[in-house]
Amino acid sequence: MTEAESIAKRIEGIGVGRAFTASDFSDIAGRRNTANALGRMHAKGELARAIRGVYYVPERSALMGTEVPASADEVVCAIARANKWIVAPSGDTALNALGLDTQVPAKLVYVSSGPYKRYGYGDYEIELRHRANRDLLDCSQTTCTIVQALKALGRENVGDKEIGMLARNLTEEQVDAFLEESAGLTSWVADAAKKVWRAKYEQNR
Repeated sequence: MTEAESIAKRIEGIGVGRAFTASDFSDIAGRRNTANALGRMHAKGELARAIRGVYYVPERSALMGTEVPASADEVVCAIARANKWIVAPSGDTALNALGLDTQVPAKLVYVSSGPYKRYGYGDYEIELRHRANRDLLDCSQTTCTIVQALKALGRENVGDKEIGMLARNLTEEQVDAFLEESAGLTSWVADAAKKVWRAKYEQNR
């Protein structure tokens, strides 16, 4: 099997809607060969390109007769993997990701361990804002997102309603991880983790 065939086979396994870059195939081929293979697949219409160097297999909507693009979050995660950056949604982006705000912001803001970057993707403007690694926490992506959302709300605005919404929107595994990983964080964030955990398991009784 050639390198191009191996790359195509892996993409088939990845499935629709998932974004990737040449670096995701570094165990199969060198960056240049992979980039060339992805470029040829794009030229044939087998892949869609989100931004330079980031591709995905579009989901095709039978109802609308159109292609559904990869989510902006998928694109950001692909960029982060390629550059070995830590990223997490911030501000209104974090609130929307967790269902605390249903309005999708026109500008999607992420905190990142990498340099300041801006990207245009479809109707969205994506902004990566540099933060020191210590500010991004050594924990799961979900916990990072929750912490950023709580910071966006502010301590005084995190009440029973917000705690209940987080409990409903997070899985038991995510709630367990948030509780465990909140140890050592700011006291009010750790307290919120305990409240979310209790609310989650009370809902399931």
